[in-house]
Amino acid sequence: MDAKLSLLLLLGAVAAASAEFCYSDVVGACSPTGSELANCNAKYGAAHEVMKDLQSYVNTHITRNWQYLLMSTYFNNYEKNRAGFSKLYKKLSDTAWEDAIDLIKYIGKRGGKMDFGFRKEDTYRANVDTYEMHELGSLAKALDIQKSLAEESHHIHGEAMRRKQDFHDPEVGSFIENKFVHQHADAVRELAGHSNDLRKLMSNTADQSLALYIFDQHLQKSLG
Repeated sequence: MDAKLSLLLLLGAVAAASAEFCYSDVVGACSPTGSELANCNAKYGAAHEVMKDLQSYVNTHITRNWQYLLMSTYFNNYEKNRAGFSKLYKKLSDTAWEDAIDLIKYIGKRGGKMDFGFRKEDTYRANVDTYEMHELGSLAKALDIQKSLAEESHHIHGEAMRRKQDFHDPEVGSFIENKFVHQHADAVRELAGHSNDLRKLMSNTADQSLALYIFDQHLQKSLG
């Protein structure tokens, strides 16, 4: 009697464990009653724990894309006529858009779906609707925007790399680090350099309009 009871308990444990696997779903689906393949998906690890963060990050990139695009358009009008500044912000706008697409693809790769209606509180809100500004102010604004993207990537990376059961996902951490962390460090450094170079150039000349023209020409040539 004890042997039969032990066998039943063992079979029950095996059945409970197998319920979490794709193969068990397939076997169930092929039975006369049939069932859906609930576990036959790309979900594994702890990607689900940061899925909302990834979705929000997509929407942040889309917002940044439009912010940079408005800045680019402003400097490309006939009054400002700053082709170098316009090209710089167009490049940042395009990068934000391409990164949003890559994030959406990654969400699908890890078994998630994109929710364009979900977004967390924007970490960069100061004067977000002001895009008509002087050249040095625009560089400062672009630097703040880029830092906000960098900080959000650090948050997602930290959440994915938490060494706790059901939270640790090194693949998400690797993706964020290789795709965003290094890229943002370079962009922040570049914008910080532009801001300081322009400030020094303007402070060392009596003709600031000439300094702005020279710097704009430099941007235009350096960006191709």
